[in-house]
Amino acid sequence: MAGLLVALVSAVIYAVGLIIEQGALHRSESLSVRRPLHLARILVSNPRWLGGCALAAIGSVGLIVALGLAPVSVVQPSFASGIAAILLLRAALAGGTRAITRGEWVALGLMPLALGLLGLSLGGENEVGTSANLPALVGLSLGTVAVCVAAVAWRGTGPAVSAVALAIAAGLSQGVAGLQGKGMGGALADEGVIGAIPAVLTSPFPYLYVVGWAVGIVLFQTSLQRSRASVTAPVSNVVGNLFVVTLGTVIYAEPLPDDPLDLLLRVGGIALSLAVIVLVRSDVASVEADTARLRSRIGPDGGADRGGDGRAS
Repeated sequence: MAGLLVALVSAVIYAVGLIIEQGALHRSESLSVRRPLHLARILVSNPRWLGGCALAAIGSVGLIVALGLAPVSVVQPSFASGIAAILLLRAALAGGTRAITRGEWVALGLMPLALGLLGLSLGGENEVGTSANLPALVGLSLGTVAVCVAAVAWRGTGPAVSAVALAIAAGLSQGVAGLQGKGMGGALADEGVIGAIPAVLTSPFPYLYVVGWAVGIVLFQTSLQRSRASVTAPVSNVVGNLFVVTLGTVIYAEPLPDDPLDLLLRVGGIALSLAVIVLVRSDVASVEADTARLRSRIGPDGGADRGGDGRAS
């Protein structure tokens, strides 16, 4: 339960960081993954984006801690559902009841149920895996990042490429980082803060984490600028969540609950958290169009013309 609570608190911090990042991106120059140096210059020269990124980083560190305290099949869905819930609530509060779609309202209602099922599934004994199958981890991580980069390069990143497609690729890359976070969380749980430092630095975890994070953040920030966070973040997080839960359970030899009821609750909670991607996908085209209109009214300096309301939700 401590791991579940840490995951939820981390999700709130991460979501607040995303909201700040989104506001900064909707008021900045257009991003393109084909111009990585230009993209990096825009991001690092934006104090508001850097502040949001710092909060998101704190949330990510909290996720690493949570992964060392509870099974990945509980922590990852809780973290993803918590982020989606905060973003959808923010969109609804900022824009009124019509700011989010009917499917998103349903998703918002399902998330507490998903979290409840995951929490109840912790009733029995839960083994937390802390040791990875390193050859499988390294091969899978490098292969996944390579496929994401190759797919985006092949399809291109022009306006015709959906923000959701970019968010899916970002989710897979961030899923690679998540697998490394599980390893670092395991080292923290086994060795303590001081002992974990040499253990982590002599492992592939931090270096593969940086690779997955770097590719993921470029793809995600581009998708975030084209849509709103309550659409792109759940898609990215649910894809990454499925990736980490499925492969992390295998790579870290982390068994699912033995008790049939606990197993049913765990699977039900995971299934409900993954339903988010289906519920938010249907109206993404209109959301991207709305975001494009908003950005056309907001200049790079953050000013809006007299006909716009300046909202970035």
